[in-house]
Amino acid sequence: MKKKFPIIIAIILTNNLFAQTTNDVGKIALSVVMPDNVEGLNTSQLSKLETKISQIVIASGLAASGYNNNFVVYPKFAIYETNVVEGGMQNITVITSELSLFIKQVDNNMMFSTISKSLKGSGNSKELAITNAISKIPSNDPEFKTFIETGKTKIIKYYETKCEDIISKSDGFVKMQKFEQALGLLMSVPEEVSSCYNKIQDKSIVAYKAYQTQKCSELIQKAKATLASNNFVGALDILADIDPSATCFKEAQTIAKTAEAKVTAEEKKQWDFQMKQYNDEISLEKQRINAIKDIAVSYYKSQPTTVSYKYIAR
Repeated sequence: MKKKFPIIIAIILTNNLFAQTTNDVGKIALSVVMPDNVEGLNTSQLSKLETKISQIVIASGLAASGYNNNFVVYPKFAIYETNVVEGGMQNITVITSELSLFIKQVDNNMMFSTISKSLKGSGNSKELAITNAISKIPSNDPEFKTFIETGKTKIIKYYETKCEDIISKSDGFVKMQKFEQALGLLMSVPEEVSSCYNKIQDKSIVAYKAYQTQKCSELIQKAKATLASNNFVGALDILADIDPSATCFKEAQTIAKTAEAKVTAEEKKQWDFQMKQYNDEISLEKQRINAIKDIAVSYYKSQPTTVSYKYIAR
C-alpha cells in the first residue's frame, strides 16, 4: 500500500525542467535555459556553459531549475576578437569574449537583472581557446552573486505587489472548476514572500477541498471497480486519496470496511495509521499541502517546456 504524503545564441531555448519535484514548490528557482545549438560553439562547450550558469545560481542559494517555468536565467555569448600569437613551437590562439546573463519572467517578458563579464581564453586552436574562456567563468564571483540577489529581491517584490491579483485569478479558475490550474498558480508563490504566502496557503486549501468534491464520484467508482477485481489494497490506496472534507468521505469509509477485512494485518495497520492522520488536524493539514504540491507539479509538468529566444529577448 502506497504512502501518501556578435556570436549570438540561436532561436529556440529549451529549459531544464525534467527533475521537477514537490521540493521545488514554494522555493524561488531560476530555470537555466540554453540554446539547442550556437554557431561557433560545439555541444561540449554549450554543456560546460550551462554547468557554469547552474553553478552561479546554486552558489547564490537558489535552485537551477524551477517547477513552474516562469523565471529563467539565460545567456548570450559573443566573441569580439580572435588573435593568433606566433612564437615558440606552436602558435597560440587568443579570444576575447563577453558573457551576458539575464533573469526574466517568461509570462510578461519583464527583465529582473542583467550582468555582462569580459572573458579571455587561449589555446592551440580557436575551439580550445573558447573552451578555456568558458572554463574561466568564476561561479563564486561576487558580481554574479549580486546579479542573482538583485533578481531574487525583484521576484519577491513582484509577488508582493501581485498577491491579490494571483488570489483573484485563482478564484476565477476555481469557479470554472479548473482546480489544477488554480493550485498551480497559488503554489507558484514562494515561501519568501511572507506577506502573501499565508494567504496563498489558506486559498490553496479551499481550492483543494473543492477539487476533492469534484473528484469524489470518480474516485468512488474507481475504488468499487478495483474492489470488484479483488484488489483490496489497491482499493484502499484509492480511498486514501479522498479527503475527509469531501462529500463522499462517509461512502468511502463504508467501502473501506469491506476492503479492510480482506487485507493482511500489516496492510490493515498502514490503513489505520492513515485514518489516524485524518483525526490529527496538523497531520491532515500537512497531507493536504503535500497533495496540493503534487497537483501543482503535475500541472506544470503538463505545460510546454520550450521558450522562444525571439520572444524572451525582444
